[in-house]
Amino acid sequence: MDRSILDWLLEENTPEVRLRTLKEYEKLPEDDEKVVESKKALLGSKIYERGLKKLRTDKPWAKYDAIMGFAEWGLTREDIGKDIDGEVFGLIGSTGFKMLCGEPLLLRNLVKLGYYPEEETIQNETDSVLTLIKEDGGFGCISTNRKMNDPRKPHKSCARLTVEYLMLAAELRLQGHPAACEEALVRYFTKRNIFYRTDDMKTPMVDVMLGTFYPPDPIKIGAHNIVYALRVLGCAPESEAMREGYRVLDRHRLENGRYLLTASKSVPAFKAGNVGEENKWITLYAYMAR
Repeated sequence: MDRSILDWLLEENTPEVRLRTLKEYEKLPEDDEKVVESKKALLGSKIYERGLKKLRTDKPWAKYDAIMGFAEWGLTREDIGKDIDGEVFGLIGSTGFKMLCGEPLLLRNLVKLGYYPEEETIQNETDSVLTLIKEDGGFGCISTNRKMNDPRKPHKSCARLTVEYLMLAAELRLQGHPAACEEALVRYFTKRNIFYRTDDMKTPMVDVMLGTFYPPDPIKIGAHNIVYALRVLGCAPESEAMREGYRVLDRHRLENGRYLLTASKSVPAFKAGNVGEENKWITLYAYMAR
């Protein structure tokens, strides 16, 4: 990464990007002075204050978004302290982890925050859902609508859900707890050159995968998250699949080396930048994926 781009990511006006960059791009330890100072700045910032307000509401999806934000910013359970445990376990108690299609992404965020393997409930759920991987290396649709997912008929895996599991497996790997299904899960994507249908290697499984949608949503996850997760799981940069991943990512690269945000939710989990403009988060993920 060019030094000017790194300096941009480390600007003090975005402490959330700064902290994640220091910890996961520069790989500085938690007790490094820069990390400690950046964390302090983030915990006193407006974006963190908004995250806490979401966490403390009685709306499950607001809590879900807050947990995602804290994880994306590089915070841990210990950093947030007493403000988070009761809300996390309250959410789990009221939903049983079953946030529609969002369970694997919720688990990924809880792993990132440091709840795995310390909390037995979260460890057991994580280990259990990972055993549901199908023979093709993906994960099946969870819908109870028989028109979409008739249990009497064979179904291919759901690409949208499988991307979430890919992110979960990557986070477990980063935390030193590799999942048994890693190899099969990686093969699911690499045999498709990451993005494409096996019966038509020019047609994406899901259109949003070719863009840089952010923050991630249970059914909308962009190329930067996917390619980064595969790199974490050991995919070689020179492989055919990863070369295609970089090619797709670089469609959104500007001449200055920064990357664009192509799409986001109308009400995203947290404010991450304007669609159609250069974006620190997409840029960070794109370079971490290298």
